[in-house]
Amino acid sequence: MHTISAPYDRMMTEPTQPGPYTGPPAPPPPRQGAPSPYATPPAGYGRPPAPPADPATTADRTSGALLILGALLAIGGSFATLDKSVQYLGGEKEGGAVYENVAKAWSYSGSGAIDKPTSVTQFSGVPLLLGGLLAIAAAVLLLTGRSRRSPLGPAFGIVSAVLLFGTTLTVLTGAVNDTQWDGDGRTTTFGPGFYLLTVALLLALGATVTTVLALRGPAAAFPGPAQAAFHTPPASQAPPPQQPAQPWHTAPGAPGAPVAQPYPSAPSAAPRQPPPPPPAAD
Repeated sequence: MHTISAPYDRMMTEPTQPGPYTGPPAPPPPRQGAPSPYATPPAGYGRPPAPPADPATTADRTSGALLILGALLAIGGSFATLDKSVQYLGGEKEGGAVYENVAKAWSYSGSGAIDKPTSVTQFSGVPLLLGGLLAIAAAVLLLTGRSRRSPLGPAFGIVSAVLLFGTTLTVLTGAVNDTQWDGDGRTTTFGPGFYLLTVALLLALGATVTTVLALRGPAAAFPGPAQAAFHTPPASQAPPPQQPAQPWHTAPGAPGAPVAQPYPSAPSAAPRQPPPPPPAAD
């Protein structure tokens, strides 16, 4: 008698339970007072927490960002107009402009109603350009963290920030000095280059302060990774009180040991008798 069985592929593809597949079973709801199955694992399990950021590294990155922004503004502001002075006819604005001067970090030009336009080269842009390039180099070292690897790295950042601050302050002071000639029909107004250098001055000052503070403050040590919670062995208990030595535990011959009793000697074996002679034949 032969039995008919289902094909192999049909047996592998058919579900073991009737009805459509509804996904994995949901976990049972937590009991009253029991922790949730999806609760955060306690400390000491899973991934260790990330170590806090080093304050010195954060200060270096802040100084680098301030330096690179200040350097770009200082270089760009050196090519823009710092101030513009206008001289009016008869000391009144209604009479029309007679002479006009435009001051930049790289040039100083003038033009009038009668005179031909003139222009001379100024070298105030040279310190601005050098200070900006050094500030960019120091900013790259600070942002990438390489300034801490060299003993002269932090000092180079401070020198670059101070140099950028000094050059922008010098050029701004020269632009402010042009306003001292105002009066009797002369008016001086500041151009976009003046405001760009002002922002660069503030950024350089902030970079100087943060770099000095990062150099003076000690670098915080990184804590080690969190250790998993291990079972703490119980505290060692006091040893039990010693019991007095029992007689059977005392070595022979020691004080207090019982006197050994002699064992009775075994009885001597009886002498072996020779076998009796065989009986005589009749």
